[in-house]
Amino acid sequence: MKRHMMGFTLVELSVVLLALGLILPAAVVFWQLQERQRVTTVQLDVQQQSRDAVLGFLHAHYRLPCPAANTAGVEACVEGTGERHVGYLPWRTLGLPRPEAGTLRYGVYREPQLTAPQDRDLAVARDRMNPLRVRTPDPVPRNNDAPNDEAPPIPTATATLLGVNHSGDDLAPLNAACNLSQNPPCPLGVAGAVNLVDVCLALNTASQTPVAPAGRLGTNMRGARQSVAFVIAAPGMLDADGDGRAFDGANATASSANPTFESPGTAVSSSYDDIVLSASHAELFSELHCGAALSAISHAHFNAATGAFVLERAMYDYRDQLFVAVKLAESDVAAATAGLAGAAASVADAAKEMVSATADTTMSAGARAVQIGLAAAGIVAAAAGMAAAIYAEIDAIASLAEAERVHDEFAARTTAMTVLSTSVNRNTLIGDAIGH
Repeated sequence: MKRHMMGFTLVELSVVLLALGLILPAAVVFWQLQERQRVTTVQLDVQQQSRDAVLGFLHAHYRLPCPAANTAGVEACVEGTGERHVGYLPWRTLGLPRPEAGTLRYGVYREPQLTAPQDRDLAVARDRMNPLRVRTPDPVPRNNDAPNDEAPPIPTATATLLGVNHSGDDLAPLNAACNLSQNPPCPLGVAGAVNLVDVCLALNTASQTPVAPAGRLGTNMRGARQSVAFVIAAPGMLDADGDGRAFDGANATASSANPTFESPGTAVSSSYDDIVLSASHAELFSELHCGAALSAISHAHFNAATGAFVLERAMYDYRDQLFVAVKLAESDVAAATAGLAGAAASVADAAKEMVSATADTTMSAGARAVQIGLAAAGIVAAAAGMAAAIYAEIDAIASLAEAERVHDEFAARTTAMTVLSTSVNRNTLIGDAIGH
């Protein structure tokens, strides 16, 4: 009996292999797309959590975290020359429970300056607030019965008028607690007077240079280095550019010497599949509501303080004018008294003339009787003058009393204005210390 062998023919095998050749590449591509989507979703999630953690760190410490030296995730801050710009995300320092965040690269903008208000090192907590301040009167101007010999100072704005309290001396306006070798020269009296306002100042000054200076953090934007506050870069699923490193392009070569990353808008291609998340200085400035804070603390409050001191000075000047008015009223009283005495003398002189006229009339047998009439008219005129003098003195005394009342009342208001203007100025300084 002939046995027939069962199996695939060469044609059937060719068809199967052809089908597999068509299906497998498509399956591989589909798997790659699915896996890339999964990896992208995970990376975007950990990047967003990392960004939130970085902002939380900023609110808590008034600075951005320094990069970590390795994937262990502990920030490694280096101050001065050789500061670290680029490294790994400091996920342990941030308290981020995502160990995979250790694979993320992280860069922070650092541009230290000797002058605190111009400092742009976002990884350093520094008191950069050095606003306009006005000198408070010391001692407080007095209100007494004399011209104001301790008038409030004329408001000025110079580089030396800094600090909470001032001596009141134009030649030495700083108090004894100030030290010109320090920066700022005068302590604010509040421990660690560093807050988000100081961060806002650094962001504001750094945003004035949109093109990143050499050696400062930036991202490639159409051939130009755009300045950014921080960058978080995640590697794609594959080593797309095939150089043996997980990161592609500038993300693989970014260093503290050349802190340049790819732009977040860089498209995925056959040689690039990284994901970059960055925040510009202007973006953080807006997110922290820095505009309103700096406007209030740097300008509005201090404008109010300056206005209060200008008004105080004007009130004291007017008080001195009222003092002059009191002295003029006193002079009017003295003049009225002198006029009354003169009028009394005129009455006495007119009475004397009446006696003399009567005697002459008697001696001349009435020939000089007309003198009696003239003397009588003199007495009447002198009496009228005396009455006018009495009225003038009464009016002068009333005017003096009113001038003294107005002066005393306004003097009390000037003292209150001094207290108010000093309080406004002090509150503006405290406003810097407590932040927003």
